[in-house]
Amino acid sequence: MKVTIPEITNKELADLLKSSGMTDEEVESFLKRCENNCCCAEKVRILRKTRKALLDTIHKEQTVLDKLDNLIWNIEHGGAL
Repeated sequence: MKVTIPEITNKELADLLKSSGMTDEEVESFLKRCENNCCCAEKVRILRKTRKALLDTIHKEQTVLDKLDNLIWNIEHGGAL
């Protein structure tokens, strides 16, 4: 398998894709697209979809964090639980 971006190895790319939420099958499919010189627009579409899903997860976690911070602040400032 050859990745066309010289700064990143196939393993680094696979690790990045896995850590972004892609399944092993999705990673393998994406790497095959790179190997086969698949349409850039299709690869970008896949990466944008993955990015959006990751960002949605971050926003959900941020909402929980904000609520916890608010609860802590209220308790520290005399609010009852």
